[in-house]
Amino acid sequence: MKGGNLFLAAVAAAGGIAFLLGVTRAAERTWAIYLINLLFWSGLAVTGPAIAGIMELMEARWSPNVKRIALTTAGFLPYSFVLFLVLFGGRAVLYPWVTNPLPVKAAWLNVPFMAFRIGVGVLLLYWVAFAFVKAGFREGSGSPEVERQGKQRRVVLATILLFFYVIVVSLFGFDLVMSLDPTWYSGLFGGYFVVSTLYTGFALLALLAVRANASGLAVVTPAAIQDVAKLILATSTLWMYFFWSQYLVIWYGNVPVETKFFLRRFFQDPWRVLTFVVLVAGWIVPFSYLLKRLTGKPPARHAPLVFVALLSLTAIFLERVLVVVPAISPAAAFPAGIVEILITAGFFSLFVLSRRWFLARLKPRF
Repeated sequence: MKGGNLFLAAVAAAGGIAFLLGVTRAAERTWAIYLINLLFWSGLAVTGPAIAGIMELMEARWSPNVKRIALTTAGFLPYSFVLFLVLFGGRAVLYPWVTNPLPVKAAWLNVPFMAFRIGVGVLLLYWVAFAFVKAGFREGSGSPEVERQGKQRRVVLATILLFFYVIVVSLFGFDLVMSLDPTWYSGLFGGYFVVSTLYTGFALLALLAVRANASGLAVVTPAAIQDVAKLILATSTLWMYFFWSQYLVIWYGNVPVETKFFLRRFFQDPWRVLTFVVLVAGWIVPFSYLLKRLTGKPPARHAPLVFVALLSLTAIFLERVLVVVPAISPAAAFPAGIVEILITAGFFSLFVLSRRWFLARLKPRF
């Protein structure tokens, strides 16, 4: 494990060096892949506690261990907060309204107000998430009276957490993605961003649950993993429903300022190919497999589910590429250069390392 951590730390350092070099040589491409990774990995980190909060409020008793496993993604949150501060340095490169304000949207799209609402929103969301995580890990370790008080505290924290989660993750979609092209807008985009982030959270939870069970960290029954698979099916379908709801309204309206978003991504290379890949990998394959899996007895082997979960995570990452890169530069190529690969690998390594350090420090009981 120590050797693995050293390797991951080296990859994370390489990603940091690639980022520093990239912002001096190809600032637009570098900040674009930075934003994509920041939104993707931060979404995964905060969605774990949000899923545990949903289970707390719903009094889901089908697997306490799954709820605790979901809490472990919070280890990345402190690093995510620092990385959000770094994003402020790329504001003029990413967002055209910073240097060329739009008078009609100036009350909302201005640097002080945007920095304030994103900064305060992330700080409050992460603070409540950490408080809920600590309360969640203390569950089952006290007297009945202590447990009763702990239950009340967890319910209050879960309610506040989910309230902030929906608002702040919606702002990620509206402020950090949609305003990349300030003349395009969709009233559903914030909700769409929340649902797609929740989808990735359940996909990651399936991977972590299978891994924890295989490594002996926790006992997760096939029935509990089957329940997580059901939630992947539900959120993948909800994600596609939100996409279709946006598409249908814009297609019927046929307003050029709205339709340009889809025209650029559906009919121009390389984005039309990527759109098809995202559709197949993110919904058609997961829906087809999970619909069959969920009609019978929970299988003891989970290799197909692991593949589908990885496919789902990859699809949403590519979807983030699809919504971000063409908005920044319509003529940009698919971001697959050495700088983009190293920055993405660096984020992945930091996410894995932060979760391992978090577990080593808290030593939660499963």
